[in-house]
Amino acid sequence: MLYKVLFLLLLSFFVLSGCSPTVEVVREDTPKEDKVLFADNDPKKIVQEAKTYYDKGQFQIALEGYKKAADMGEAIAQNNLGFMYYDGKGVTQNFTQAVKWFRKAAQQGLADAQYNIARMYQTGKGVEQDVDQAVHWYFKAAKQGDAKALSYLGQIDPSNPGVSQAFKQAKQQFEEQAEKGDTQAQKTLGKIYSIKDSPIVNFAEAEKLFGKAAEQNDAEAQYLLGMMYYTGNGVTQNFGQAETWFRKAAKQKYALAQSGLGQLFFEGKGVKQHFTEAVFWTEKAAEQGLADAQNNLAMMYYKGQGVPQDSVKAYQWISLAAGQGNQQALNARKFLLTQLSVTQIAKGERLAQEWTKKHAK
Repeated sequence: MLYKVLFLLLLSFFVLSGCSPTVEVVREDTPKEDKVLFADNDPKKIVQEAKTYYDKGQFQIALEGYKKAADMGEAIAQNNLGFMYYDGKGVTQNFTQAVKWFRKAAQQGLADAQYNIARMYQTGKGVEQDVDQAVHWYFKAAKQGDAKALSYLGQIDPSNPGVSQAFKQAKQQFEEQAEKGDTQAQKTLGKIYSIKDSPIVNFAEAEKLFGKAAEQNDAEAQYLLGMMYYTGNGVTQNFGQAETWFRKAAKQKYALAQSGLGQLFFEGKGVKQHFTEAVFWTEKAAEQGLADAQNNLAMMYYKGQGVPQDSVKAYQWISLAAGQGNQQALNARKFLLTQLSVTQIAKGERLAQEWTKKHAK
């Protein structure tokens, strides 16, 4: 297995299509079939119950629950109901109804719904195509850090007559907020400027904006600035600076920065190579559920780098990372299945299950 962190940076390329439901992790037991459906008066609990049925593929029952919670004003239910109309799950596909429910949730400030309504305006599904409206809603979602919205904004050419006015106005709002010291606006603008091949790419401005937010002790901005120095993306590569900013964010328990700092110690970049320190920071990120860190920690246990060699613990962490769909972990798990005994695999699975139960909340 190779040690490699995929930093999950929001400034990467995205392969996007269509709209997205809002994901809520439901860890409760599946309701019994004879239970009275959606009897609770709490819309959030109704959403959880509906999602249980959705995950089982019982879309018509899920639709009933989402509709009840949506009528009660629950934004997540409204967005997910819109997605079911958009995707034709449990109901006849109806883009007009999808737009209706996306709009209700978007007006309540739900970023997923703001992105979805923007997509509908951009594609002209269920509503007359209106790029200005698409930009308007993309910016609202982007302000909340929505990566998909940021990606699409990076692809929009502000010189296009159809979008120039809306883009200019929205961008100006962010600039005004950023100038006042709003860290979220500073980060959002920085991310937009950092998108490769964007018509308005400006790495120097991105570095400046991330720096302003980082100086205000914003952990995400510190990590993003550290990433620029680590990759040399638009700036002179400087592992020492990367270590400085990763450490600041890592001390604030920012998982991506903890994982990044672990990689620096593992590689000996910007710091003296130190496997024990690499394990220390990687484990902190892994304990927060970061799949890449879990994968890396597994490798360290398998090879005995910074920790005593332990194939069972290696399988535990690989199993947890693979359960999140991490491709490296999926490949590594296949490898470990050929190397470990049935007993070792069973012990590793049990440790993974115990970890999941402990961290269920």
